[in-house]
Amino acid sequence: MPKRALLTYSDYAALPDDGRRYELHRGELWAIPTPGTRHQRAIIALGSRLYDHVRARGLGEVLVAPTDCILSNVGVPYYWIVDPESHSVEAYTLTGAAYALAGRVAGEPAPLPPFSDLTIDPAALWS
Repeated sequence: MPKRALLTYSDYAALPDDGRRYELHRGELWAIPTPGTRHQRAIIALGSRLYDHVRARGLGEVLVAPTDCILSNVGVPYYWIVDPESHSVEAYTLTGAAYALAGRVAGEPAPLPPFSDLTIDPAALWS
């Protein structure tokens, strides 16, 4: 059985605009469905909280529209998973070459790394 060719970011960037959304994961191309309204509401709720917090403290910028993000080369120190089924938010921290769960918010509002002074209320993301 022949091996599948792994795609690069250059291959991804050269894809024709066919109206579909794609992501590249470890060299494999994935067609991604369009986010639904529940997803959009959660993005607005969380994104606006993050935007206000980050902007007020001059920490950088917050982007919520689809934009290219190359994770393999940036070494992202933190990432969050927002789970609409469990109404939770998990924060992961890069420790060496792997990510470790650094905090989870479900039910009661609490801060998550790296924002120790920003309270995340998971219930507000789906109300």
